Amino acid sequence: MRIGVNCFMLQEHIGGMRQYFHRLFSELLKNDHENIYVFFYFMHNEREFVYLHNERWKDNAILLNSQDDVNLHLDKIDLYFCPFGALWPRPVKVPSVVTLPDIQEKYYPDYFSAEDLFNRKLYYDPSTHIADRVIAISNFTKESIIKHHGISGGKIHVAYLCSDEELNTKTPEPVPNELKLPEKFIFFPANRWKHKNHDGLLKALAILRDHNVPGVNCVFTGHEVSGGYLLSEKVREYGLRDRIQVLSYVSSADMRMIYRKAEMLCFPSVFEGFGMPVLEAMTLGCPVICSNTTSLPEVGGSAVLYFDPNNPEDIADKINSLWNNKELREQLIYKGHQQARLFSASDMAQKHLDTFREAFESYNSVHYYYDKFIYDPLYRFKMRYYRKYKYNLT
Repeated sequence: MRIGVNCFMLQEHIGGMRQYFHRLFSELLKNDHENIYVFFYFMHNEREFVYLHNERWKDNAILLNSQDDVNLHLDKIDLYFCPFGALWPRPVKVPSVVTLPDIQEKYYPDYFSAEDLFNRKLYYDPSTHIADRVIAISNFTKESIIKHHGISGGKIHVAYLCSDEELNTKTPEPVPNELKLPEKFIFFPANRWKHKNHDGLLKALAILRDHNVPGVNCVFTGHEVSGGYLLSEKVREYGLRDRIQVLSYVSSADMRMIYRKAEMLCFPSVFEGFGMPVLEAMTLGCPVICSNTTSLPEVGGSAVLYFDPNNPEDIADKINSLWNNKELREQLIYKGHQQARLFSASDMAQKHLDTFREAFESYNSVHYYYDKFIYDPLYRFKMRYYRKYKYNLT
């Protein structure tokens, strides 16, 4: 089967879905010799392909100027795959699969601008309806799509993510001099999106300070984002500058080292489609405390201490319970290694291959004509109304 892949959204700043793309196609290009992959890529994607560590991506790749140009090359593929949430162009006259990592906007609309909400409604909802199959990255995401998009669960396949194979290296990296990490610290890697709940962790650290718990430092990594949480300002406001270290760019090797050196990962996010840092920490022997919400219990299982992310007192209590408890740390490290083994690149790739095959075998061209002439035009008409009257956009 010749599988066309829309790479348009593949860029450095997209976070977890960038890792998903690299790990999925590193595995498929390395071990799947039955299928041919036709990457539809754009000039801004080109430097990302080096992370696949496989030149096979070039064999059938097609450079495009516009996503709509995919329609000019449908005769070259048997199935069309969009891994970044939206099926575009749509519909296409071949079987199609889309990955939708989450629909956070249905739970926390206040975290999004009116334009963001409109665009998610415009692209995500019809993509899951029109695609022949949908890939979700957790059962929580699958159930969310069923509930909020109103589509059949039989159409949605769950493919759990996996950590980078390089994380399994047994060779510990030395601490780079320029990082100057504290001797003992909590680690929280996350871009400054509001749902990551940096504020909850800062408030918990302030509680520990006020309760005279000594030496609880925290290292943050991640990028600033438009409209995101103002971490540096809040650190000053809460009087935590002597307990917080904010790192700018951190290489993959440095990230591995930080996980291994950290006393724990604290992951207070209020919403996750999967929760990759939890899996990465468990893989690298870093004990985890994290939120008890959304997909995180699926990933952490019984290997994690959970807290209510909306209760800073609870976060502080879990930090304190692990901070000087060597026995508990060792238990969580052991359980974490066991839990992390449940998530592999080969399993993730096989779930995708099974979904591609099912979409190909179930395809009915009648659906294409229905979507092209009835469903999609009606949906676009509805969204023009929504844009003006629901989202107040001109």
